[in-house]
Amino acid sequence: MRDLPKVFVNKFDENIRNNKEIYYSKILNNQKKNIVKEIDAIFHSRDFVYKRIVEIVTKDGVRQETIIGKTQGYLLTIDGKKILISEILDIKKL
Repeated sequence: MRDLPKVFVNKFDENIRNNKEIYYSKILNNQKKNIVKEIDAIFHSRDFVYKRIVEIVTKDGVRQETIIGKTQGYLLTIDGKKILISEILDIKKL
């Protein structure tokens, strides 16, 4: 047993936080999925025929819009505006 070589081990000088980054990424993805589910619920509700007045919360603030449609990444308003779905933090029917 005395003739065995010593094992080389690298020293870690940095703080490794791999798990925290993955965890936070998962939280953000879940929030995004919830917004898409809320938007789909608005458009698939029985009382939605053509337009719906909603309150949209974004990083810029809270605003009321009348939405009439949805594309791949945008909500379309009756005024002709496009609202990025990725920028929406919360949406509620009024």
